[in-house]
Amino acid sequence: MKELKLFWDALAFALVNHKSQSRKSKNIPYIIHPLRILTILRSVGFSEIKDNELMISALFHDLIEDTDVKKKDIVILFGDKIASIVKELSKPKNQTKEIYLKSFKNASKKAKIIKMGDRIDNLLDMNISYWSDERKKKYAKEAKIILKHCGQANHQLSLYLNRVINEILSS
Repeated sequence: MKELKLFWDALAFALVNHKSQSRKSKNIPYIIHPLRILTILRSVGFSEIKDNELMISALFHDLIEDTDVKKKDIVILFGDKIASIVKELSKPKNQTKEIYLKSFKNASKKAKIIKMGDRIDNLLDMNISYWSDERKKKYAKEAKIILKHCGQANHQLSLYLNRVINEILSS
């Protein structure tokens, strides 16, 4: 299966490029985060076989922003479509978070789906971390902007994100 070969190559690429990173809130390998996003996407029906571009883009969602990987590297190895989705998910260094989050209003459907999965995982991870309650609530409120601009891309993910936001804001 060509799709699975590409996916395994992508997983190896992500592992190599995130190898020295760990999650901000814990001393766990960073690669766990994109893998959990894949699990979230699988939970609402996506798969590496029928949604290979989406799943690989989810694995790569922070590569351009947080590593030395450039869009052109992804284009060469995995194609322009995946590279373009990953670029959409990458916050430009000189852009405010507010403008970046609002930019998802015009993002592709796949970028919106991945962004919701990303924020769900970050919220779930944050909820068991050492963040202050104030910081957690601020982050959950930012997630409402993502929900507003991305929610129509996938109904199940929007319900999931909304539930996680509400759990944090009501605690």
